[in-house]
Order: sequence, then structure tokens, then C-alpha cells
Amino acid sequence: MANYDRPSNVPVPRRPDGGFAEAMSSVTADRILAQIQERRYLAGRVLDQIVIGPHGQNLTVAEARRRASELEEQIDTAQALGNHRHRRVSRLIRWLTFIAVAVVDLPIMLWLASSVFNVDWTNPVGLPLLISVVVSVLATGGAAVALHHLGHNQRQHKNKRRQLDWAELSVGAKANLVTVGLLVGLMGVVMFVRVDTEGVLSGLDELATLLAVLVAVVLVVSALLVFWTAFRDGSLEQEDLRHYSDSVRPHLDLKRRYEDQSEELACQYDLLCRRADRSAGSAL
Repeated sequence: MANYDRPSNVPVPRRPDGGFAEAMSSVTADRILAQIQERRYLAGRVLDQIVIGPHGQNLTVAEARRRASELEEQIDTAQALGNHRHRRVSRLIRWLTFIAVAVVDLPIMLWLASSVFNVDWTNPVGLPLLISVVVSVLATGGAAVALHHLGHNQRQHKNKRRQLDWAELSVGAKANLVTVGLLVGLMGVVMFVRVDTEGVLSGLDELATLLAVLVAVVLVVSALLVFWTAFRDGSLEQEDLRHYSDSVRPHLDLKRRYEDQSEELACQYDLLCRRADRSAGSAL
């Protein structure tokens, strides 16, 4: 990260005495000097502004920047030693997870709900279809949100291989994982029973069982994908670093703009001095 803490080394030009004061407009020079001082003052105050930390604490920009640098060094050191727990899941995997929920889970759940509420697909428009859509969206969305939340909370228990060590988990963490297993298992069992029942009623006993197993496995894999994607996506330290960086970046950009404006004004002042000097020299 670039260091913006050092004050600018370009001194504020001083107005010489003598012929320069007579050749140059003092009002313009004083205005430029005042603008230079103002920009440098504002740039120096940026790092003293208050930002909100990842845990709700009040920090100055300088303090938040220091903590971000420490976290960045910590994460880089861990990754250099072969610790991969801070790695984030690629955007492609996150999109595939979303597609799996929208394209796989939701249609299957809609089919299940429509069977329960006896939707007539020859004339589907009506209250049963509406109830089926609402129930399937709530069930799919609720399960996905719950699995994502549980996976997100378990990231602190990852080892350096981005895996869970059951023996090292606390009682609460084990309870969360048991909840995940029960939720996913319940979804698979419900889907298996329903598909198998429909197949038996159609007179295809063996094929119905095979199809029920296939649908249940697909639903379970899709649900576990949501959990593991959230679980493997970064770490608590990486999340704090991202928060610090997002909080500090606008202030550093503002500081850089003030410094750039100050340098530009200093160049204008220097150019004005040179012109005045040339005019004074030609007058002599």
C-alpha cells in the first residue's frame, strides 16, 4: 500500500521582494498561496477523520489503515506458509451455487408443492398454483439462506486445508453442523418419499425408486454446495481486511486529490513567478 502519511516535500513558494512585487499581481499570488495552504491542511486532516470498524468501533483513518496493513501482512504470511484458509471462492463458483438453487432446487420444490396442493397442469392458473409457488420459493430460499448462514458462521473453524476438524470443534459448532445435516437430510428424505410415491402410483415401482434416489441426491448435493461455498469463502480476518480497505479507500482518494491539487497550484504559482521574473528582467 502506498504511504500517504508523509507530508509533501514541496515547500510553499515564497514571494520575493523587490521588482517581482511590482511586476506581479499580488492579489492573484496571495490567492494561489492561500489555496495551496488550504489543500495541504485538508490533506493532513484526512487521516484524523473517523470511520466505523468491522465490529462497530470508532477508528481514525490512520488507525484503520494500520490495522488493514497488519491483517494484510498476516494473511500474506499465512498463505506463504501454505495456509489456504483465507482464500476466497471464485466468482464462478458463487454463480454456479446460485444457478443450482434457482435451476435445480426451486423447480423440484415447485413440483413437490404442486403435487401436494393438487395443481391441475391442464389449467394451472389459480389459487393452488399460487400457493405452490409461494411455498416453493419460501422453502427453497429459506433453506438456502439458512445453509449459507451456517456455513458462513463455521469459517472460523477451518484448518489450513480449508476443512473441518471435528475433534477440534466446540459443542456449539458441532450442534450447528448437526443442524445442517438434519436440514439437508430432511430435504432429501421428503423428496425421495414424494417422488417414490408418485412413481408407485404410476405403476413404475423399480424405476420410481431409482428416480427418487436420483432426485434426492441432486437436491442434497445442491444444498451442501450452498453450505460449503459459504464455508470456504474467505475467513474472518479476510472479511475484516475487506471492511477496513473499503472504509479507508475513499479517504485516501480524497487525500490524494488534495495533494494533487496542491501540487498543481504550486506549479501555477511557480509559473507565475517565472513570468513575473522575465517581465521584470525585460523591463530593466
